[in-house]
Amino acid sequence: MLGISREISPIGPETVAMIGDFRIANSTTFLIFIILCLALFCYFVVRKFKIKPNTTQSVVEMLYEGIASFLDQITDDRERTNKIFPIIATIFIFVGISNLIGLIPGLTTITVGGVSLFRTPTADFNTTFVLAFGSVLVLQFVSIVEWGLLDHINKFVKFKDVYRGFKSSLKDGIMSLIDFAIGLLDIVGEFAKIFSLSLRLFGNMYAGEVLMIIIMGGFAYLVPALWLSMNILSGLIQALVFGSLVTAYYMLSIKPEENK
Repeated sequence: MLGISREISPIGPETVAMIGDFRIANSTTFLIFIILCLALFCYFVVRKFKIKPNTTQSVVEMLYEGIASFLDQITDDRERTNKIFPIIATIFIFVGISNLIGLIPGLTTITVGGVSLFRTPTADFNTTFVLAFGSVLVLQFVSIVEWGLLDHINKFVKFKDVYRGFKSSLKDGIMSLIDFAIGLLDIVGEFAKIFSLSLRLFGNMYAGEVLMIIIMGGFAYLVPALWLSMNILSGLIQALVFGSLVTAYYMLSIKPEENK
């Protein structure tokens, strides 16, 4: 009597339209919807901000200061925070909205041709993988800028250290060979960052989506309110974790002597 019937979302996105041979997935339509909402918000609200803030401006400024203060705790350097703030804040806001917007009642139940028009973007592995891949790619660029191309490559393929080691002594040469092997493993570690970031976010959001459907199916009116609150908290935490991990990886990419 208290149950409702709803199919569990497939692990992969569904196609809602075709443009030639290009498929438009329901997670893509949700991404476009989110981008349009943010663009409209910036055009009609942010551009009208004044010195004397109203309620909306105060909330945005509190969010700005909150993210900046959180990044300060990781970087311990306001100058570094200011450099990475645009990227990390964008990631946090995008992931946070993507995690939470799907919880709006009725939004994900809109269908076109029997297929849901909207799917939570972060519950699609394609979205989380591209987001993680782009973040790690930017970090590689940051490392190249900080260290220089040759020194950046030497962090993973340490031919220079091997040469210097054997030039110094046999003992140092053997130790440099060990460092050389570790450097090759670090290449694997860079790829592991992509899968770690993407799978963590995707797994948590997709699992939360499935559990919501199961719980709503069994207790349509009693338990979902509690689980909805948990999903909101989880969505915010996952956005915070993703952004903080990218920031931590950034700090590992820069020169230690500049990390004050």
